[in-house]
Amino acid sequence: MGRSWTFARRVGAGLVASWAVAIAILVTSLLAVRSVHLGNEKDHRELAVELIEVDRLRRAFIDKVASERGYALSREPLFEEQMEADRERFLATAERLRLRVTSAGGELLVERLLLAEREHEETVRRLLWAPQRSPNRQAVDAQLRAQAGHAQEEVDGAIDELAAFSDERLMRTIQEEVLEDRQALFLIFITSVLGLLGMMSLAWVLVRKLRPLQRKAKDVEQRFQLLVEGVQDYAVYLLDAQGRVVSWNPGAERIKGWKAEEVVGRPQSIFYTAEAVAEGEPQRELARAERNGRLRTEGLRVRKDGTRFWAEAIYTALRDENGRLKGFAKVMRDVTERRRAERTQRLFAEAGRIFNLLLEPELTVSELARLMVPEVADGCVLFMRASGERLLPQAVTHASGEKERLMWELIQRYTPALDGPTGVARVVRTGHSERVEQVTDEVLELMARDEEHLRLLRRMELTSTLVVPLCVRGQTSGALMLLCSQRERPFTMTDQIFMEELAGRAALALDNARLFQEAQRALELIGVASHDLANPLNALQLLLSRLRRMEPKEEPQRLREGLGAALRHAQRLGQLLHNLLDLSRLSSGQLALEISRVDLTEVVREVVDRHGEQAAEAGCSISFEAEPHIEGVWDRLRLERVVTNLLSNALKFGRGKPVEVSLAQKDGRARLTVRDYGVGIPQEAQRRIFERFERAQSAGRHAGFGLGLYIVRQLVEAHGGTIGVESIPDQGATFTVDLPQVPPTGIEAEPRSTSVPH
Repeated sequence: MGRSWTFARRVGAGLVASWAVAIAILVTSLLAVRSVHLGNEKDHRELAVELIEVDRLRRAFIDKVASERGYALSREPLFEEQMEADRERFLATAERLRLRVTSAGGELLVERLLLAEREHEETVRRLLWAPQRSPNRQAVDAQLRAQAGHAQEEVDGAIDELAAFSDERLMRTIQEEVLEDRQALFLIFITSVLGLLGMMSLAWVLVRKLRPLQRKAKDVEQRFQLLVEGVQDYAVYLLDAQGRVVSWNPGAERIKGWKAEEVVGRPQSIFYTAEAVAEGEPQRELARAERNGRLRTEGLRVRKDGTRFWAEAIYTALRDENGRLKGFAKVMRDVTERRRAERTQRLFAEAGRIFNLLLEPELTVSELARLMVPEVADGCVLFMRASGERLLPQAVTHASGEKERLMWELIQRYTPALDGPTGVARVVRTGHSERVEQVTDEVLELMARDEEHLRLLRRMELTSTLVVPLCVRGQTSGALMLLCSQRERPFTMTDQIFMEELAGRAALALDNARLFQEAQRALELIGVASHDLANPLNALQLLLSRLRRMEPKEEPQRLREGLGAALRHAQRLGQLLHNLLDLSRLSSGQLALEISRVDLTEVVREVVDRHGEQAAEAGCSISFEAEPHIEGVWDRLRLERVVTNLLSNALKFGRGKPVEVSLAQKDGRARLTVRDYGVGIPQEAQRRIFERFERAQSAGRHAGFGLGLYIVRQLVEAHGGTIGVESIPDQGATFTVDLPQVPPTGIEAEPRSTSVPH
C-alpha cells in the first residue's frame, strides 16, 4: 500500500514543484537574456562594419573624383591608372555593402548608388576621351565640373541616404536593445520574486545563475570596447550634449596626441585653432549636428604639441527613446596627406603651364618663385651657378616684405660659394637634396659663419628648410632653397620628393629657355658675323682685283700699299674666324689647352709688333713696357689670342689716341694691362661686356657681335686667371689680366690637353 500524502509530504512536494518551476523560469529567462545579448552583439558588429563600409565608399568616390580632375588637368597616365583603381575600389566596396544590406530598402539604395555612379562615370569618360575635346586642360576641367557635377551630386546624395539608412538602422537597433533589456530585466525580477516566494535557496540559485550572465555582459562590453580601440586610423570618441569629451580611443590619442585622462571631461574646443574658437565654430558644428542629426565637416585642428593638421570629422547625434539629446558620436581622421596630394596636383598643373610657355630664363625663375610662396613655403631662393666657383641668387621672395629684405641682406653678405660648407653649396656639389625638418638653435649655430650671421638667421625665425638641386642632363645648374617659419607645417619626405620632381622640371624648362635664347642669339650672330666677314672679304677681293691689273714695275709703291692692305684684311678675317672657332669649342665644351713653358714678354711684344700697321692706320701709337722674360706654364696660342683681342679692341675704340701696354709680375702672378684713351665703357655695361653676345653701346662703326671679350674671359679663366676693366666714359678703358705663373690644380707643367668647362 502506498504511503499517504501527508502535509509534510505535500509541503515537500510543493517545495520541489516550486523549485522546479523557479528553476524552469530561471533557465528560460537566462536563455532569453543570453540570446538577446548575443543577437545584439552580432547586430552591433554588423552595423559597425556597415558604417565603416559606407565611409570607405565615400572616400573611394572622393579619391576617384580627385584622380579624374588630376587627369583632366595634367593628362598624366599615373592619374588615369589611379582613377581606374579608385573606381574598382568603389565598386568592390559597393558589392560588399550590397551583401551586408539585405533589406529591400537598403538594396534599392545600393542599386540607386551604382546607377548614379555609372552615370557619373559615363559622363566623365565622354568628356575626357571624347575625340573633339578641347586641348585646353583648364577648359576640360571646367566642362568636367559643369557637366559631371549633377551626376556627382546624385552619387553624393545616394551615399548620404545610404549613410542615413545605416544610421537609422543603428539607432533602431539600439532602441530595440534598450527595450529588450527592459523586458529581460522584468523577467529576471519576476524570477527573483518567484524564487524568494519559493525559498531562500531559490534566491541563492538565482544569484549563482545571474553572476555568469553579468560576466557575459561585461565580456560583450569589453569586446565592443576592443573593437573601438582597434581602430587606429580614426579618432572615435563620444561627446555629451554640452560638447565635453566622454570617451577616447587610441586612434584619437595617436592622431591628436592627448591621452584619455587629459581630455575626458574637457570641451572639444581645445582641438580647434584659436581663430576658430573665437568665431564660435565648435558650437556651430554641434548645433548643426543636433539640428540635422548628422554632420560632415573639414577644417584645421590642433594637436597637443600645437601643430596643426587638416581633419575630416563626422558627427552623429545620439538621442534616447523620447528624442532627448544624450550626446554625439564623433569619427575623425587626418586628411593632411590627401590635401597635400590635391595641392601637388594644382602646383604641377600650374608649373606645367609656366614651363610650357618657354619664357626667358629670368621670367621662368621669377614665375617659379612666385609659385612656391606662400603655397609651399614662406620663403624661396633660387641659386644658379655662375662663372667660377660662385652661386648667384636669381630669385628671392618671401611672404613677408620685411623678411624678404632680410634675406637679401643675408645673401649679399654671406653669398655661398661652390666650395663652401653651407647646405646650398653641398647640394650643388653633390646633386643630393638636404632637408632639415626641425630647425633648432643648434642647427642655426652650425649654419652661421659668425655671430652677426647667427643673429640674422635667428631673425628669420626658421622652423624648417629644404634645398633641392636643379639637375638636367647629368649636371647640377643650381639649387632651390625653401624656408618655412610655421612650426605646424614642417617639410616632410613627401614635400622633398615633390620638390625634387618639380625642380627637375624647372631645370629642364630653364635649360630649354636658355637653349632657345642662345639659338636666337646664334641667329643674330650669324647675321652679324656674315656682315662682318663680308666686309673684309669684299675689300680683299677688290684689292686683289686691282693688284692683278697693276704692273709691278710701273707702280711698285701702290702695289706694296695694296698688298699691305690685303694683308690687314686677311688678318681681320683670320681673327674673326679664330673667334668663331673658339666660340664653337667653348659652346661644345671641347676647348683644350696645349700648355708649355712660355715667355709672356716675348708673346706680347710679337703681338704688339704685328699690330703696328693697324695702329698706324687707326692713328694710334702703341707703347709697351715689360719686365724681361716673364715666364709661366700657359697655352702660347691662346694667350696670343687674348692679347690680340684686347689690343684690337683698344685700337678700335681708341682711334687717334695712344694705347699703352704693360706687363709685370708679382707674387707668382703675371699682370697684363692694356689701356686706351677712347670713348670708354659706361658703368652699367662693364658688368656684362664679358658675357657672350654682349657689347657696349657705341657708334655703328664699332659694332661687332660681342665675342672678343667673352672669349678672352673664357681663355683667361681656363688658365686660372682673372680679367677686369676700369673705365670712365670719354676717358678710355683699362683692361687688366692676372695669370698665375704656376699652373692651377689639375694642370701639369708639361705639354698636355685638358678640357675647359663652359
